[in-house]
Amino acid sequence: MSYLYLIKFLTFFCFWTVCLTGSNFKDTTTLIQEWVQTEQLIGEESTDWNKEKAALIDIRDALNKEIVELDQRLAESEEEAVGAAKQRTELLEQKNEIEETTLALLENIESLEAQVQESYKLLPTPLGKRLQPFLKKLSSENGQNNPSLRQRIDNLLSLLQAISLFHRNVTLERQEFSLEDGVSREFQVLYFGLGVAYFVNESGTVAGYGKPTSQGWNWKRQDTLSKEISTGVDMVNNRAMPRFLTLPFPEPEEIKK
Repeated sequence: MSYLYLIKFLTFFCFWTVCLTGSNFKDTTTLIQEWVQTEQLIGEESTDWNKEKAALIDIRDALNKEIVELDQRLAESEEEAVGAAKQRTELLEQKNEIEETTLALLENIESLEAQVQESYKLLPTPLGKRLQPFLKKLSSENGQNNPSLRQRIDNLLSLLQAISLFHRNVTLERQEFSLEDGVSREFQVLYFGLGVAYFVNESGTVAGYGKPTSQGWNWKRQDTLSKEISTGVDMVNNRAMPRFLTLPFPEPEEIKK
């Protein structure tokens, strides 16, 4: 602004100098016109400057606003980064816990598989045949085509569920085996769970009972039980009214592993 005032002062000084020196009217008019043009130019420059100044102020305000928004986003990003790091740490901890649980479960599964395979020979022959497909699905000894942990658990659960269901019920089976005389016969066998079983042939002439041993089921002939066992068979087949049966309960044999 001091520069503009300097121009005004010089112009005014020149004007009065010309007047004092007796210059003619034409020179004076020319000088006044130049002074007016200079003032107009100064006004236009001032107007342009004000416009540019306003535009610069708008740009400055927009930049300041953008800086504030960027600072906010940066703060949010830092918070998200902290949250992501925390979540990652939690996920790693969960992963470690899952791995430890899986290893412990795998050890228990292997132990349980060994127990099931060891106890398989104690199952009644009909039940063992029905469960044979599930037993084959357990982990193979050669390490080839091993099923997944989920499959092994499913197989074990199926085996244990079937065994438990058989043990809680009275089951009638048709089964062929030999007694002390070495003659193979077909019997109707009443299994009272996995603890004891009673057998009788179709004619009711041969009967007896059996119990599990470390070598499988042991059958003992006792023909005097044929009538009572036949009554039990009829009750299971809904051919006789339910009643209590009078049958011997053999002492269980200690299973040696």
